Amino acid sequence: MEWLLPLVGGLGLGSLLKSIADHLISRRSTMQDRFYQEKREAYLGLLSAVHQASVAPSKDASARYGLWQTRCQLFGSPDVVRFAEEMVVTNAQSPERNAAFSGLLNAMRRDLGAP
Repeated sequence: MEWLLPLVGGLGLGSLLKSIADHLISRRSTMQDRFYQEKREAYLGLLSAVHQASVAPSKDASARYGLWQTRCQLFGSPDVVRFAEEMVVTNAQSPERNAAFSGLLNAMRRDLGAP
């Protein structure tokens, strides 16, 4: 009879440890999914702001680009941040701007895991 209590306690401890491990794995996966979604939203917003600024340049379009650029600084990779900044400091329709935009797209693809 003395073996019954340690056996029950041991089974409870094992399932408690498994439950904790499952919770931590699930939480990590949820955080990774949420971070990916934030990153994806920031990148799509930045591309939309680039489009808006090129179609109808205005102070509002520049402010919108700045907002999405800041979100990319929070969630994006260093390469995306660098190319987004290069988009700001280059002149429209210049080879440097085209190179910056191409680099931005490639950095976004790499960061999101696209082929």
